[in-house]
Amino acid sequence: MLFSIGRKKRIIVYLMVLFFNIQISILASEQIELINSLYIKNIYTPFSRLIYFALYYVPLFLISISDEDILNHSLILTRLKSIDMWWKEKVKLLLMDTMLYVIFLELPIIIMAVIHIGVTQIVGVKNIAFMVGDFIIKYIIFFIIGISHVISSFISKKQYIGFLVGYFIGGFDYILTLFHLDGYAMTTTGMLVEFIVSFDLPTGNFLFLSSVYSGYLVFLSLFLLFISKEILRKMDLQRGDLK
Repeated sequence: MLFSIGRKKRIIVYLMVLFFNIQISILASEQIELINSLYIKNIYTPFSRLIYFALYYVPLFLISISDEDILNHSLILTRLKSIDMWWKEKVKLLLMDTMLYVIFLELPIIIMAVIHIGVTQIVGVKNIAFMVGDFIIKYIIFFIIGISHVISSFISKKQYIGFLVGYFIGGFDYILTLFHLDGYAMTTTGMLVEFIVSFDLPTGNFLFLSSVYSGYLVFLSLFLLFISKEILRKMDLQRGDLK
């Protein structure tokens, strides 16, 4: 029953993201038609605003991965006998959930790119690198947000704490821009904006910066995974209570 409810919730969230991006595609198409020299970055920019991540993409993602099972420590040990086994299973599920979420997020953008730019122009090295890089960066960003949510919910035993922590990490760069600190808005979602802006650079420089941005996010995700595992290893879960 819980699995069925969770699956329906995910489907609803995926459809909401899909329809939201379709709406952006329709609105953006009117402006794109006025651009004489159209590049792939012009297609992706309208979908990559920090306000969209803070107020829509991140909250919906957190809703899609929320799971009451996180809070039941006794159930975890009864089913799996090991917190390490539970954690590995949770990370695998998060990787799959994140992949599905980003696919639904990206699908309207890719279709829009094909319509306005054409397949023959998209297959250029720089354009392909841009599209792949955009997908990878978004994937890692949401994975980082998801890890933060899962471990925070588990430690605090409160789902809303995990939501707030995940939202703060995903929306922090947008919060910085509200205080006119745009130059510092490069912690998570802000890296996507930097990546898109770097497309204007020569191909070599663009590819180099893309690897730097991706490398930074990969390091951050691995660091969070390591910290989370260390925290769980030191926790006493006897009788389902944290001591």
